[in-house]
Amino acid sequence: MKRNKQQGVTLIELMVAMVVSMVLIAGVGTVYLSSKRNYQARDQFSMMDENARVALNSLKKHLEHAGYAANGLFPLAHPFVVGSQPAWAACSDGTSNKRTSSSMYLTQDGAVPAPPANVKDDAVGIAFLSDDTLFTDCTNSAVPAVCRSGQAPSSQGSLVYNTFTLDQPSTVEKNSVGDVIPALYCSGSASANRQMVAQGVENIQLMYGVDSNMDGQVEQYFNATGVGSNWDDVVSIKVGLLIKSLEPVLEKAEARTYALLDTSVSVNDRYQRGVYTEVIHLRNRSR
Repeated sequence: MKRNKQQGVTLIELMVAMVVSMVLIAGVGTVYLSSKRNYQARDQFSMMDENARVALNSLKKHLEHAGYAANGLFPLAHPFVVGSQPAWAACSDGTSNKRTSSSMYLTQDGAVPAPPANVKDDAVGIAFLSDDTLFTDCTNSAVPAVCRSGQAPSSQGSLVYNTFTLDQPSTVEKNSVGDVIPALYCSGSASANRQMVAQGVENIQLMYGVDSNMDGQVEQYFNATGVGSNWDDVVSIKVGLLIKSLEPVLEKAEARTYALLDTSVSVNDRYQRGVYTEVIHLRNRSR
């Protein structure tokens, strides 16, 4: 009776097979990690675009109300909050048209109170008269009827103020690596508290289009300091936002410099950023 010989592999063949398997596994792992990083990066890029869209839409929606005068009382004398805090006035029930518990930000280069460390931002504050057509501030809080034009004892009592700035809240939100997530906030005089508009807004720069010869066209853009006392000649606002990814997406830190309107911002980290701009035409300041 003939016996079948047992077949097997030699130690060398086994080692070769193990090496080939390890190379294949390493290749698959590299492709997987690369795909995962690319997916995370695309996800962060999409969030950056969305945060920029939300921030710019909110700024446009509310800043273009600057100078709105109810009942045809055109133009509003002081459409921007500059120099000092607004002088609050009484509504028809004796209460004030100020519902916010904090001070409003002024229109200036560099916000007050001071912004977070290493965030150099501008702030803007605008005013408009409320009526039964336009009566909400930037937090979507409604102005009481007793504070609207025609019911308040004076036009000062029906004024609504909106301000936008970057700031660090008392309770900060952090990402997965423990870094603070920057955000754009608005404060409206009809609301008791400020409200976050969009996350990832690391820097905001603002320039103001001045129509100095009253021809309806912008002759030059200035920052808030450069406008000086010519705020009544401002007919548009140019907004520049530096949007930062909420999570680090680069494999290693990279030094980069971003041009943002009249300033530049230098960084050296693993976050991706993008510059987004918008020109907001102030429909109530047209000549």
